[in-house]
Amino acid sequence: MVVKRSPVQHVARPEPPESLAALVAANERLQRFAAELAGEQQRAQVERSWLRTMIDQVPDYLYIKDKDARFVIANRAVAADLGHGDPNTLIGKSDLDVHPPQLARRYYEDDMSVIRGEKALIDHEEYVVRPDGTQLWLSTSKLPLRNPEGQIIGLVCSARDITERRRTEAHIHFLAYHDSLTGLPNRAQFERDLAALAGRAAEGVPATLVLIDLDRFKHINDTLGHVAGDDLLRQLANRLFQLVGPAGTLARVGGDEFAILLSGPAAGAAESLCRAIQLQFGRPFRLFDDPAFITASFGIAPWRPGSDALSMLREADIALYEAKARGRGRWEVFTPPMAETVEEKRRIEQDLRRALDTGGELTLEYQPIFAADGRTVAGAEALVRWEHPERGRLAPDVFIGVAEERGLIEKLGEWVLEEACRMLARTTIPWVAVNVSPVELKSRRFVDRVIEQLRLLGISPARLQLEITEGVLLDTSEATESGLTRLRAAGIRLALDDFGTGYSSLNYLRRYNVDKLKIDRSFVGQLGQSTDAEVIVRTIIDLARSLNMKVTAEGVATEQQRDYLMARGCHELQGYLLSKPLPLEAFLEFTGIAA
Repeated sequence: MVVKRSPVQHVARPEPPESLAALVAANERLQRFAAELAGEQQRAQVERSWLRTMIDQVPDYLYIKDKDARFVIANRAVAADLGHGDPNTLIGKSDLDVHPPQLARRYYEDDMSVIRGEKALIDHEEYVVRPDGTQLWLSTSKLPLRNPEGQIIGLVCSARDITERRRTEAHIHFLAYHDSLTGLPNRAQFERDLAALAGRAAEGVPATLVLIDLDRFKHINDTLGHVAGDDLLRQLANRLFQLVGPAGTLARVGGDEFAILLSGPAAGAAESLCRAIQLQFGRPFRLFDDPAFITASFGIAPWRPGSDALSMLREADIALYEAKARGRGRWEVFTPPMAETVEEKRRIEQDLRRALDTGGELTLEYQPIFAADGRTVAGAEALVRWEHPERGRLAPDVFIGVAEERGLIEKLGEWVLEEACRMLARTTIPWVAVNVSPVELKSRRFVDRVIEQLRLLGISPARLQLEITEGVLLDTSEATESGLTRLRAAGIRLALDDFGTGYSSLNYLRRYNVDKLKIDRSFVGQLGQSTDAEVIVRTIIDLARSLNMKVTAEGVATEQQRDYLMARGCHELQGYLLSKPLPLEAFLEFTGIAA
């Protein structure tokens, strides 16, 4: 039987007041918690936004990767350089997804080494390649990322763009090892390359060094100026670079000196290369829109067993010196006898320095110069002699050239001048002639020294004659021109030695007001044997007369020569027929000149 409840029984009983209050309080707490949670979420969202803004504003790369070396966080700098506008597009990607394979593998290996805890990278320099192909250098630091328990869960990286610094460093390095005028490797780089070349040669790779020195380049600078000289060097470097090509290394190792390093098969073609360069030099260079020509000398040093970089350089230098000694505008390949010649000159230089310091081994002899009658002493030529304590008497040809090459000619010339002036001061000889080197005339101190020496000893300038060569007249440098002009203004006489063997012109003779022409002994020695020599001698005598100059014939050795010269009106005679050079006392006794 079903018992039905009354409607009153369905009405809910009211909760006790204490339970309702607790429920209200709990609800309020829940609402406060929800508000606080919403606030925290909002703050967290704001903080994340600020953090994203902050890391995106940093110009350096900032990113985090997980244990698989995949991006978890990356800033905008990373994304932009990798071709991703939105950094979020990098999330989950690896380096293989964004870099060329070879670079990606290198980055991956570095990342995994950090993640495995093997190492940390601090200021490690590496580069990335942008999608447009440009390259950026980075200074990268990668550190392991750990959780609160200390376990490595990935890595964190920062990287700074150092491309400009690398460019600056590369430019500084380039300047340190390259010539600023031509852009070619300089001597410092050449020495490094030569050492490497010699090292490879010792392992069996053929190698050759070629040194190139321009002939008379100083004349270009003196006549056209250093701007023209620099322009010539640039043009020359371009031509050489085109000729050498990839077969060798070209460097500028000095003012007007270049070097070529040849390795492998090219090492055997050094002479062919020199020939090709000479042909190029046959084409004019353009300086200030005018054609200019120049020649060069070459020294070739193939690597020899036992050679090193220094010996190759020395041997090329010796070969170059030999090329210049044999007339310039040519090449020479080093041979061992060349080194013996250089060693001989080195010994002569050392001994000559000692002789000049002590003054006991050098003497002057005087060769009388006679008037046209062959009996009257007109004057004398002072000739230096060297009595070597071990080698005996050395001919001037042995040591004069060495003195000029090794910077001793000024000191030697000063000694000769002082001795000759002392002879003038103690005798009544009309005049003494002293030979002057072109090197001496280039010195601004030379003229002052001559004039001061005459003044100190009270000698009339007209009693001193300075004998110069025709090459001096061709030297248009300011120092030489000024020196010759001052000497003539002081009353010192100038004689042109070995006339007819050089390139003098009437313009030069008039310009410097030369007092005397000396006919070279090579023409005098052929008188009576060569019609050409007789024509040359007669022409020189007629030229001297027309210019109101005196003329002296050197090397008179036979009566036939003397008679011919006297008949043609030669003013003065000098030679062994009349007298050989004599020591001072013998000279005074022979000539009867009072002391």
